[in-house]
Amino acid sequence: MNVRTGAPSTDYAALRRDPEYAGLNRALLDLVPVGSGPAVLDLGCGDGAVSEQLLLRDAAMSLVGVDPDAALLDAARARLGDRARFVEGDASAVARLFRPDAFDVVVLANCIHLVPDLAEALDAIGEVLVGGGRLVFNSAFYAGAESGADLPLYAELVAGARRAARERGLPLAGSAAGRPAGLRRTAGDYRAALAGAGFTDVATAEREFTLGPRFLTALCATPMFATAALPGVDRHTAAELLTASLEKQYECAPFTITRRCVYFSATRP
Repeated sequence: MNVRTGAPSTDYAALRRDPEYAGLNRALLDLVPVGSGPAVLDLGCGDGAVSEQLLLRDAAMSLVGVDPDAALLDAARARLGDRARFVEGDASAVARLFRPDAFDVVVLANCIHLVPDLAEALDAIGEVLVGGGRLVFNSAFYAGAESGADLPLYAELVAGARRAARERGLPLAGSAAGRPAGLRRTAGDYRAALAGAGFTDVATAEREFTLGPRFLTALCATPMFATAALPGVDRHTAAELLTASLEKQYECAPFTITRRCVYFSATRP
C-alpha cells in the first residue's frame, strides 16, 4: 500500500490539510470568545493559518501573531496583509513585547508542547492578559496521548527509520537528546502549571482522533516529529526516512492509530 503523497515537505502545511487535524483546530477555535472586537494574541502563529481562521470567525477582532521563526512570519504577513500584525518572539518574551493587559484572549494552537519553560511562559502570558481574559490551548503531543495498544506501531516506525539511517552511516544522536521536554508532559502537568501561574476556571477536555495514512505521512514530515525521532539527522532526511519506514509498515499490514488531543481554557483573575 503506497502512503506517499509526494516528497516530504518537512513543515506543517500538509498536516493542516488533513481533515482530522482541521477538526482538532476547529474544536480549539470554538473555545475562543467572539464579539465586541476582542484583542487576540495568536502565540506560536507560524504562517498565520490559525490567525486566518480566527479572523474569519470574527472579522472585528484585533489580532497579533507571535512566532520565533522570521520566515514563517513573512508567510503570515503575505497571507493576511494588514488584517493582522505579526511580531517575532517566543512565549516567554510576550511580557517584554507588549504592555500589561494588552489582550482579551491568548491562543496557542498545537504548539504548547514546544514551549521549553512552561512556568515562565504562563507567567508572561498572565501579564499581557486583561483581568478576566482567557487563555486557550491544545496539544496532541503529551504523555498519555497515545493508546497503549498503538505504541508498538510508533516504535516500529521510528526503529525502521533509525535502521535505515544507520545503514546510510548517518550520525544518530541518542534517542532522548532530540525529544522536547514538552512531549513528556501530562495533562495533569498542564493543570498544575496553570494553577501555579494563578489561572482560574480551568476547563479541560480530551478528544480522540484517528491517524490514517495521510495524517501519519504528514506527521512524519513535521520538524518536531522528524527531529525527535532521529536526533542528529537533518530534518529533511529524517522525514524521508520516516516516510519510507511508514510505507514499509503499510505494505505489511495497513493500520490506523488512535490518539487523543487535550484542550484547556483558563481565566486570568
